[in-house]
Amino acid sequence: MGKIKALPPEVIAKIAAGEVVERPASVAKELMENSLDAGSRELKIEIHSGGKKLIRVTDDGEGMTAEDAQSAIQRYSTSKIESAEDLFAIQSFGFRGEALSAIASVSKMKIITRKESTLAGIEINIEGGEIRESKEVGCSLGTSVEVRDLFFNIPARLKFLKSQGTELSHIGELVAKIALANPQTHLQFIHDGKLLANYPIRENLTSRLAEALGRETAEKLYFFQFKNGTVEIHGYAGEPGLTRPNARGIYLFVNRRPVRDRLLSHAVLEAYRNLIAKDRYPVTILFVQVHPSDVDVNVHPSKREVKFADSETVHRYALLGVRRLLEKTPWLKEQEEWKELKEIPGVYTPPQAKTTSPLGQESFAEETWGKKESISQNPFLGQIDKTYLLFESSDGLTLVDQHAAHERILWERLWQEFSSGTIRRQSLLFPEIVEFSFREAKAAEEHLLELEKMGFEIEPSGGRTFWVKAVPEILASREPVQALKEMIEQISSWGRDADLQSSFDPLLKMMACRGAVPAFQDMNGREATTLLTDLQKCISPSRCPHGRPTVLKITIADLEKMFGRR
Repeated sequence: MGKIKALPPEVIAKIAAGEVVERPASVAKELMENSLDAGSRELKIEIHSGGKKLIRVTDDGEGMTAEDAQSAIQRYSTSKIESAEDLFAIQSFGFRGEALSAIASVSKMKIITRKESTLAGIEINIEGGEIRESKEVGCSLGTSVEVRDLFFNIPARLKFLKSQGTELSHIGELVAKIALANPQTHLQFIHDGKLLANYPIRENLTSRLAEALGRETAEKLYFFQFKNGTVEIHGYAGEPGLTRPNARGIYLFVNRRPVRDRLLSHAVLEAYRNLIAKDRYPVTILFVQVHPSDVDVNVHPSKREVKFADSETVHRYALLGVRRLLEKTPWLKEQEEWKELKEIPGVYTPPQAKTTSPLGQESFAEETWGKKESISQNPFLGQIDKTYLLFESSDGLTLVDQHAAHERILWERLWQEFSSGTIRRQSLLFPEIVEFSFREAKAAEEHLLELEKMGFEIEPSGGRTFWVKAVPEILASREPVQALKEMIEQISSWGRDADLQSSFDPLLKMMACRGAVPAFQDMNGREATTLLTDLQKCISPSRCPHGRPTVLKITIADLEKMFGRR
């Protein structure tokens, strides 16, 4: 008798369940998506003990006949597709015919359902994948699926579940995502008999943001849209000051399906590059709408991963959609008292010209401060702690971090020069000699052309020594040779085939930081007003390249609140 044997059906079912049912949130997701596919407008999610003891999803959808209900728990039984061709044009959330079967095999399940065409409903009780009872019952139109004692027959899986609070948070986050993607559906989320979240039917997503993410977060989100051909990108992006310590604030949807996708996550993070700190993540809700035939959702049994037919285009459009919103810096505009989030209208088309600036090709400085103010309208009032510049503006006070602001100005200037050819440099009257380590000397020799583009002219002098003949203009008076040594140290870690834009970015930041006016340095009125004027001309003036704010505004209304006048 051979060693290789066919596995028993019950073992196969449990293996398959492991791919679909990871935790209680996986069960809730599959049941909720089935309800949405059934056209439900009212959806109630009830759980006990973080979903370990009970998960019940009740809807007012089209319901099932007794025959369909019994077929639904059989593996690979589905009403969503009929042929292999249908797999390449999926328009429903579910389609694989695995979810109910997998869940039923590792739980005690009860299904109660009725179609509009029948007088009585059907109740089916399943335990470990086996139907124990089936009977007619009186019930309302729609379906209720109850899942008890998840993993009761797989103790090894049960022990890997996290605490009740952790499992509850996963389900709560899932319900919020479903609510964001389906404002036309009323969702109620109940835990241990207590209503935790209520999402009434809304006409649009704007009204649902505060319910799903909290009012404080919703106030700092701004609408964006980008449409071209069959690809539409839209959603809400948070101001750079609204960040999280992890990526859980990035919500991604493809054809209303919540997904995890590195391509889209990278597009969002790239749009915020140089606007937020390196170890922080933005809050963004990104919806991608493509033709069903242009995206494969059959990548994984959990259906949380997708694959695009033209991933490069989707990535580019997602990046442009978010980036163009950020370029407008709407969070710095004068705002009326917040009642409802204002959408920024307009449908964008991709630019024809090649982008050469760090964020885009147009400057939105006028929109940053509203109507562009003259120097006389922004009188310089003084310097605080030799670090912060104080100006009077038409609506209050403007505070500028002199180092952060100058760093942003220099960084954008450096990027423009770098993208167009060579950073402006200054020749040294007497060339200096510098010595590197063997590894650094090798890196310097390999990247002489790149260093020249960065504004450094160096020439090998034999061994590990080099002549420094010219340095970037902005570093000429700020220890340029020491800056060169630090840059060579970074370059030596790249490798020969490093991508110029991503690799040179930290070097340009370092040059801008070293060249900028430091904190604790006196600045007179002329220097201060020149700095503010130059900052207003920047593409994205609100943040330094490392993500810190450059400008803070205190309005008359803020002052009135501080002094108790309002």
